[in-house]
Amino acid sequence: MVDNDNVLVRSAFIQQIENDGVFVIWHSLFGYPKIVSSATLEFLNYFLEPKTLLSWYDTHETNAGQEAIDELVRCYFLKPKTLDERKLLVETMQRRKIDITNGSLVEYLELIMCESCNFRCTYCIHFNNLEISDRINSPKKFMSFHLAKKTVDKYLDILKIHNKHVAEINFGGGEPLLNWQVIKQIIEYCDEAYSGTFDIHFSINTNASLMTKEIAETLKQYNVDIASSLDGLQKGNDSVRMTKSGRGTYGEITDGFQTLKRVGYPLNGIAVTITENNFHELNESLIDWAVTHGMTNVRIDIDVIGMVSIPIYEIISKLMNMRRYGKRLGVDVPGFWSRPAENLSDSPLDKRVTFCGAIEGNSICVAPSGKIYSCGYSVDQIGDIATIQSFYSFGSPYYKLVEDHLTGVMEMCKGCMIEGHCGGGCKITHEFAKATGTTKIERMCNFYRDITKEILKDQLLEASIEVTLPQSI
Repeated sequence: MVDNDNVLVRSAFIQQIENDGVFVIWHSLFGYPKIVSSATLEFLNYFLEPKTLLSWYDTHETNAGQEAIDELVRCYFLKPKTLDERKLLVETMQRRKIDITNGSLVEYLELIMCESCNFRCTYCIHFNNLEISDRINSPKKFMSFHLAKKTVDKYLDILKIHNKHVAEINFGGGEPLLNWQVIKQIIEYCDEAYSGTFDIHFSINTNASLMTKEIAETLKQYNVDIASSLDGLQKGNDSVRMTKSGRGTYGEITDGFQTLKRVGYPLNGIAVTITENNFHELNESLIDWAVTHGMTNVRIDIDVIGMVSIPIYEIISKLMNMRRYGKRLGVDVPGFWSRPAENLSDSPLDKRVTFCGAIEGNSICVAPSGKIYSCGYSVDQIGDIATIQSFYSFGSPYYKLVEDHLTGVMEMCKGCMIEGHCGGGCKITHEFAKATGTTKIERMCNFYRDITKEILKDQLLEASIEVTLPQSI
């Protein structure tokens, strides 16, 4: 309980969004979003200059509820005059660094089964980003069973050291089904060697065009989670998602979806990438298509390396309209763009909050060459399979990656309204911009800020003022 004699001051990090007299407030470093009334804001604004609670009681006829005040203080909307919030954040992050060097952050393994693909999508992060590195020229295009097995064993050894019994193994690419036999061998090996020790969850990112009855049945047998993409209905998809010869891929992709459905293992969702070429073809009809195919998730992302030049407000309007339409039909429509708003409910003081698991240090990605990256689209090497059990040592590229993305560290983010919950956005956007000399980071930041505001406004429309804790203020 807050002592009435304590000198309190309104935090300078409070952010707010308003709709019809109701507000969402949050702390730009610590989060803790709350839906509050104008009376709550009046109470907080009283403490723009340091004052005691007693002074509030002396000058106002209605008393503020103690429970509500305690909540405002707990969430740092009101703070002791002497508290330095950024210093508190720095101290918290400093204590977290020990977890980097002991490997305890590692949870997820991605195996790049193939650096090649039978498609050549115009926006492909994998190939567009690889072309600015030496990975595209590597003679090792396909991961061998020997390397995949060795990697899995070493990854599971890391988990075992930290008494973790749940493992996440993803098969990525390129197009991983070009190396299907090795994928199958690894799944069977893990089932035989580790079924009594680990609960292993497999997943695969595939364009589905190479899906056969045999592959589909095996994926079903081992409950492999399948992520696949369709970039709109036929016209929209075929304008960006093509074969190497320039032919549209809609038919091949949907045939793969049907193969999965025939064996009783249908997809529950698709991923969509928006570029300037298919932007105007995407609309609510894709949500209708998903519903007719029994899907409940349509993930939509903007090309993170191209950062399309369509006006931001147009992009946001389309995304939000599709998100609202999907919600009415029971279809979730997320994307990287919704990540900062989703992260707001988690405080960096209580847990690690980052844009993705790669920069949090949760994910390691091994290429056919044996080099380790933070994710399958990155070109910044953070280790090597030969030293996988010590690649997280102090001062290593992995350590530096995680340290540089701890909340509050990035200079470009300081003062941003979503500083504590965006963390600079997608690392791949930064990599590509740096390597190509493009300047699209500011545009990315503006996009994430503006769409976060729109998501919060929607939450206000859905909420009722009666549920707010500070109602009695």
